[in-house]
Amino acid sequence: MSFPRRWPQWLTLAVALTAGLLAFANYFFPQSFLNGPTQALLKTTVLVSGGALLLAAFHLAWRHWPKARQKDAGSLLLLAGFAGTFVAGLLPGGFLAGAGNWLYHWMLAPGMAAVFALLPIFLAVALIRHLSLRDVGGALLFLGLMAVLLGQIPGLTANVPFLAGMRHDILIAPAAAAFRGVLLGIAIGSILALLRYTLLRK
Repeated sequence: MSFPRRWPQWLTLAVALTAGLLAFANYFFPQSFLNGPTQALLKTTVLVSGGALLLAAFHLAWRHWPKARQKDAGSLLLLAGFAGTFVAGLLPGGFLAGAGNWLYHWMLAPGMAAVFALLPIFLAVALIRHLSLRDVGGALLFLGLMAVLLGQIPGLTANVPFLAGMRHDILIAPAAAAFRGVLLGIAIGSILALLRYTLLRK
């Protein structure tokens, strides 16, 4: 395939690589001339992400509308919650005052807290079921997870203060390092996938 027919792919590759390299360079030189363009790029990214999120929400509502018309309880509840949240966000004050503030503090925030509270328990159960605790890596992962769980209990950390310090040390050093490694792997994998898709596609 000739270059004139592949120019959209090359343009996509050039824009993606330029934006990525600009944000990456600004991370190491935050006070340089790169700060202005990078901030504009981040604001554009937030705007596009917000539009994509809104489109995804309406697509979800559109997919559940036929089920709601058939009196499906789950779809009806989802559409009612979506409509209530959307309308509350459009009211004056948004989620900072009025109905939006009540909805956030008494429904959305407790729901998100409950999900994140259950996540470590699910991880511990999955670890016990799928990893052998007799293995050194599995045992260390299980002990670290239990230390973090115990370090988040206020009543326990008040009587055993070193648990809070242990939780902090685990989250700051090894957990943060592993998280950065995952992010670097995702970034490198995304770049390689983009290059392969753009350069090798016929």
